[in-house]
Amino acid sequence: MDAGQVGTMNTRMKGDERRAAIVETAIHLFAEKGFRGATTRELAAAAGVTEPILYRHFRTKRDLYTAIIEAKAGEANVHAADLAELADRGDDREFLCAVGELVLKRYENDPEISRLLLFSCLERHELADLFLDRLFLGFYKLVAGYIRRRIRAGEFRKVDPEIATRGFVGMIAYHGLFGLLFPKRFGTPNRRRVVNQMVTVFLAGIES
Repeated sequence: MDAGQVGTMNTRMKGDERRAAIVETAIHLFAEKGFRGATTRELAAAAGVTEPILYRHFRTKRDLYTAIIEAKAGEANVHAADLAELADRGDDREFLCAVGELVLKRYENDPEISRLLLFSCLERHELADLFLDRLFLGFYKLVAGYIRRRIRAGEFRKVDPEIATRGFVGMIAYHGLFGLLFPKRFGTPNRRRVVNQMVTVFLAGIES
């Protein structure tokens, strides 16, 4: 596609479509360079718009970063609804395997979300807490709530549900992170096999 075609495409895009396209472009650029490393000039060029048009949709980089977080949170909410439905069934292995699969799929299919989170924390970005609140706390509360109910039912040992949640998700996330950082050495094991074994280990320690 030549420059003329790009210009025509951008001209025909509706406001909400262009905004979504800018957000998608910014995700890639922020994941590559971090919030501080990516300039508005680079963002505009990558999105195929001018800086004035960029500012028309997002007055500051902070506004754009917030839009990214909200977009990712919207994707996460879809998965949360599926997990909540599984949690109601009370099948420990089914629920925990679904949690593990979801965590590993995030690392495999959306590595940029991990890079954005790491950049926001390493740069001590003011929106790092919003990143945590919108994308992860609801997920952790759902898992901790499930463990709490199973403890009350006498099926799990009396442990701190929040710590148990971090312990279980931490096992899975550690494997996913290593697969992301060292794909040649840790990125090949079968996902379902890994999750099943980690769920077995976790259940062996928490079941009454």
